[in-house]
Amino acid sequence: MNTWPLTTFLHLIAAATWIGSMLFFVFILVPYSKNRYDREEYIEFLNDIGMKFRWLGWTCLFTVAITGAFLSDIISGWEAFTTPDGHSNPPASTIAWKMVGGVVLFISAALHDFRYGPRAIECMKQKGDCDESRKLRGKASNFGRFNLILSIIIFWLGVSVIRGPIF
Repeated sequence: MNTWPLTTFLHLIAAATWIGSMLFFVFILVPYSKNRYDREEYIEFLNDIGMKFRWLGWTCLFTVAITGAFLSDIISGWEAFTTPDGHSNPPASTIAWKMVGGVVLFISAALHDFRYGPRAIECMKQKGDCDESRKLRGKASNFGRFNLILSIIIFWLGVSVIRGPIF
């Protein structure tokens, strides 16, 4: 059975949903809500949206990881990743970098979603807008920005696996 089309479709839909959602969050939702709500309402609103988005985000990340493993086998074969120097040439080398990026993204997303984001919200609720809550919000925001940039890089690497080097 040829699983390439369905696996590729799921992989791309999940990646597009993940990146598109983050772009929507950064360029539409945050600026709109910042101008519409006072500081405390704004933080509460972003927390509510973030909690609702979390299940979609993690579903996308797991879908990309699982379908990516299948696609890696289809494109390069597992031998490219299980033998010494098997992944030293394209496309296996590019896929290996995507895998490394994916692991870093999982760690960074977990820190954003389960450590710094919740701590920032909790600190804001308990202590209000103070130095500590601003630092925690800054860390959460920085992890979010890093996740977006890394996701775009990983996507670019994926395009280069199929289409060849972009630059």
